Amino acid sequence: MSRRTKLKLQNLSVYLKKNIFNGRYMVRNILAVTVLLTFVTAIYGAGSLLNENKKKDTEIDIAENDTEEVTVAIEVKATSKLDSSSISILMADMDAGSDVDVEARESEMLTEAYKEFSDKCVAVGDNINVRETADTDSKIVGKMNDGAVAVVNSTDGDWLNITSGEVTGYVKAEFVKTGNEAYDYAKDYYNITGVVKEDGVNIRKEATTSSEVIAAAYTGVTYDVDKEATEAADDWVCIAIDSTNKGYINADYIEVTEGYPVAVAYSDNTSDDKVADNKEKESEAKADDKAADNKSDKKETSKTESNSSAKQETKTEETTTEVQTTEAQTTEQTTEAAADNQVAVTVTARGSIALSEEDINLMAAVMTLECGSESYEGQLAVANVILNRLQSGRWGNTISGVVYAPSQFTVVNSPSFNTYISPSCLQAAREACAGTNNIGGYMSFRPLYNIDTSSLGSYTIIGNHCFF
Repeated sequence: MSRRTKLKLQNLSVYLKKNIFNGRYMVRNILAVTVLLTFVTAIYGAGSLLNENKKKDTEIDIAENDTEEVTVAIEVKATSKLDSSSISILMADMDAGSDVDVEARESEMLTEAYKEFSDKCVAVGDNINVRETADTDSKIVGKMNDGAVAVVNSTDGDWLNITSGEVTGYVKAEFVKTGNEAYDYAKDYYNITGVVKEDGVNIRKEATTSSEVIAAAYTGVTYDVDKEATEAADDWVCIAIDSTNKGYINADYIEVTEGYPVAVAYSDNTSDDKVADNKEKESEAKADDKAADNKSDKKETSKTESNSSAKQETKTEETTTEVQTTEAQTTEQTTEAAADNQVAVTVTARGSIALSEEDINLMAAVMTLECGSESYEGQLAVANVILNRLQSGRWGNTISGVVYAPSQFTVVNSPSFNTYISPSCLQAAREACAGTNNIGGYMSFRPLYNIDTSSLGSYTIIGNHCFF
């Protein structure tokens, strides 16, 4: 079958689905077909009757004029039934009845939706903290992004105990909507998504194996699905690659589901928490103040100890800063402390690492969520963390293996993962692959507010991340 014929068949299929088998017009179409079948049956029956009468001419003596009268009567009757204005009136009545049915059904569905949301809530804003207990000082167990829906288990003052996806905990009531307002807000976030089931699945420009491959998809990556385009493409699923581009994946390699977004479980490797913490004005700021006070105390203590005892060999980073004011010990002690704590890593060149375009795009997709708001230097550092892990083999021997390693880059579980790639992150990924390395052999990083640097043997800080 030629491609042109296939396209015609696809267009015919879309037309039939939209105009013939569409639920909105199904009642009207069935009635119209019934009426037409009745007309055809009547005409066929009249013809059969005439033929039967002709066969019985030897048994029944029918006058010629009587036959003409009967024939005329039948013709007039049939003509009156097939009158175009009568059909138009009938179709108009069916359309009016269909519209009333649709409106009634929509009203019924809205009522059912409101009932469904009587015990649910929806997040209004991104990065809403879900905490272990109803306390701003308690542990964060999950995050809710804008439009995420949860079941409300109970209330506790200004807090709601909720369950969303695999996350159960407490959220501030001021950051969610409930009841009818929840449905009215959440309905715009209801979507159809597809989760890729295998690594390296081709994303094609058209719904055919002969079409151009425009990207690749990997296990666990979630995409938004275009429902209409998917329905028009047999055995293919149309996905949104980014905000402007779409492509097709064979239906055998992607699992499609419908529903509302849910909360994402929180782990120490989640790097996008600052917005929610600032928004809630919670205890993280207090913790930072305490850390600053402790740091100041350590400086004063270390200064006193360094002045009273020149024999001390192990010093914290803060101690080193103060000891630098003592001329006799400046060079030796600074070098020793730097070896144990923060290290200024210079940009070096290593051998280039050959990766496919799909692997580079996957790196950049992870970087977009992990460090997209950081400086270019910070983005380059995260790219080198991924490459260092790849070369170590501890997390896998492929980029996808490194990226999807359990409990590592948790952004891969985000609904927005791989829907947009930052141009600067893509450039940083390419430069890192070309051999530019600004973090040496470090293979991990965390946000500064989520790490105790005194426990690290060596590390370097770039922007808001600590690499170690």
